[in-house]
Amino acid sequence: MLTLRIDEKRSSNTRGQNGNQWLHPDIVAMQALDNKWNDLVKTCVKHSSGQNVRLWSFEVKKELNNSNIRSSFFQAVSNSSWANEGYLVATSISTNEVEEELRMLSALHGIGVIILIPENPTESEILLPARRRPEVDWQSINRILNENSDFKNFIELVSIYYQTGRIRTQDWNR
Repeated sequence: MLTLRIDEKRSSNTRGQNGNQWLHPDIVAMQALDNKWNDLVKTCVKHSSGQNVRLWSFEVKKELNNSNIRSSFFQAVSNSSWANEGYLVATSISTNEVEEELRMLSALHGIGVIILIPENPTESEILLPARRRPEVDWQSINRILNENSDFKNFIELVSIYYQTGRIRTQDWNR
């Protein structure tokens, strides 16, 4: 999975104060599903409108607790509606009550939850898997792209992959 940080300070804010609130996530990612596929399979997928990448959205919070659970969760819902999968990511969940609320909200809205281990991100745990959407919302992507240059860069990298099948890892965050 290839990731990019989206800096909210780079948004144009042409809609006025709070006009872009909850518009875009903190982190976006592309998963190249066809990276190790045979060229014949890639050709079949391309000509049959099959899906050879999956786009992800991550809203990152330090901790999820009783006072921020709903606003954090619905921020993740709002700014990941364009993606195949959306996740709320946190380093901790304060109580079992908060975790139960997350389970209920996740079941209703399809947003997954990841417990991040900052010292070793590869050991992070998917507490609740996201409900995968078969298609991305290109209209929402277009709106975000017009508001944020980091997101535009992300879509440009996705577009390059669609066109060439090549990934330039130096263009992505590590």
